[in-house]
Order: sequence, then structure tokens, then C-alpha cells
Amino acid sequence: GMSFTINGRTFDPRRDDLRGRLGDLELWDIENRGGMDHPFHLHTYPFQVLSRNGAPEPFVAWKDVVNVRPRETVRIAVPLRDFNGRTVFHCHIVEHEDRGMMGVLAV
Repeated sequence: GMSFTINGRTFDPRRDDLRGRLGDLELWDIENRGGMDHPFHLHTYPFQVLSRNGAPEPFVAWKDVVNVRPRETVRIAVPLRDFNGRTVFHCHIVEHEDRGMMGVLAV
């Protein structure tokens, strides 16, 4: 069947895909090179959307999901606070997540 990836890799729960340090503020660019929407979901750490394709986001708010449209890049600010350990991020479309579009963040 069809698989979905993040950074060219399908999900492996034993692998840390991203590493961060507790207390840091990270800026992530989430790029959708495909032809369908992918709602990006990050567990544990609320984030703020800063821009879409370089244009500032008009309403900054705390979120845990942001839709990333085809050929769109969304920049988010992720403060890594209050939790030290492993968590996941994934496409919030269940079929995409179940077919590999998920990764592990270790803090």
C-alpha cells in the first residue's frame, strides 16, 4: 500500500527524529511539498504560527494543530517547557498517520 513520510522517513517508534533541549524556544519550518493538505499536530508542546510562505500570520494564538496546504511552508515557534522526555508529531489525518506520517521529538 501507499505510505506517507516526514523528511523522507516513515514512523519508527525507536528512532528520535528531532531532538531539543528543555527551556529552548525553537523555530520550525513545516514544508508541504505534496498536493494535499496535511494538518500538522504536535503533542505536549503548544506552538504559535508565525508565518505562511513568509507572510506573517495575522492572528497569533496557541495551537496544537496547523493545516499546511499543498506547496506551503508554515513557520512555528515551539517553546520546549514543562516536559522532559519523548513525544510525537504527526499528520492529523488518521490514514496518513497510520501509514507512516509521524515522528518522535526527544527533549
